Amino acid sequence: MLPEEISMELKKICIKELDDFIRSDWFHTLPDKPISSFRVNSYLKNPHALPDDPVLYFLKEDNRIWAYRTVFAGRLINDENRFAWLSGNWVHPDYRRKGLSEQLLKEIIVDWKKRLVFTNYAPASLCLYQKTQQFFSFYEACGRRFYLFAKTQKLFHKRYPKFSFIWKLVDRFICLFASVKVLSFRRKDNKKFVFEKMDWPDDECYELTEIQKQKYLFSRGKEELQWILANPWISTSDKKFVESYAFSSFSHQFEYRTVKVFQREKFIGFMLWSIRDGHLKLMIKLFNIDCNPLLSSLARYLVREAVDEKLEVMTVLDSELAHAIQKQTNPFLFSKGIDHHFYSSFAIDNKHLKIQDGDGDYIFS
Repeated sequence: MLPEEISMELKKICIKELDDFIRSDWFHTLPDKPISSFRVNSYLKNPHALPDDPVLYFLKEDNRIWAYRTVFAGRLINDENRFAWLSGNWVHPDYRRKGLSEQLLKEIIVDWKKRLVFTNYAPASLCLYQKTQQFFSFYEACGRRFYLFAKTQKLFHKRYPKFSFIWKLVDRFICLFASVKVLSFRRKDNKKFVFEKMDWPDDECYELTEIQKQKYLFSRGKEELQWILANPWISTSDKKFVESYAFSSFSHQFEYRTVKVFQREKFIGFMLWSIRDGHLKLMIKLFNIDCNPLLSSLARYLVREAVDEKLEVMTVLDSELAHAIQKQTNPFLFSKGIDHHFYSSFAIDNKHLKIQDGDGDYIFS
């Protein structure tokens, strides 16, 4: 129940209602929209979704939405019982710390029969989830974030807008320092392995994805990968949700890259990452051989990619690969550790199954 002083109407939108909802006149008049058309397109084409799945929850009053949550369906490998990924939680500043977000979460827990999973969360959201005592961590990776042509204006401007002129000066110094480090960086050719870069996975990549998917916890084979890549949550041309939607919807650069790896002309696997406004995030590392002998070569290739693309930031959540990059002679100005957790509200046995960096909603943005 909501606090007595708050009388809001709870609404739930299921998959089959989503398209009509975002086309409605009321949706277009909302100053705070609870979902973008890009997410809607993705939710509608989710191979694990069913028409009656509730995926958007919100509380409204006086024709305004004051709090909302979104979820999307997922499935564990070899398990027909689906679950919901928690992804997207917002409360209007005037109504925060009044229990609205928790009320919506309770509705989701009931509707999805206590089968929820989340990752890629904000600290405030994690506090709420832990407060409910419904969730526990079942997986943790210790990755790293590497900084090269980093921009302090992106990192600190929102928190310290008065110091904008300082960030500009600092960024000029960082650019100069990074350029010197890049010039002095010695490249080493990968003699054992050949790397072939392309925009999208090809048939060999998809075939390997299907063969290897039984080794991974979350059901993401060829069908799921094609769905994800064809329906990103970020647009590089449409800004219509920038001011009205609380989550990312637009970037000047957003693209997926695939790199196939060959050993003696034999295809052995591939990596897939996204690059968004100078930030590379590794999503998938999939091979049909033991990866340990490969790590130094993969690390070296990623370092070269950072240099060639003049990246601002590179995030690798895979613990072993992140450590291999850190050990390499590299031009990064500095790096920091990144703890990556997965939480669930139901028992998950992942002792013999792997997890990819991009699992959950991380791969979409």
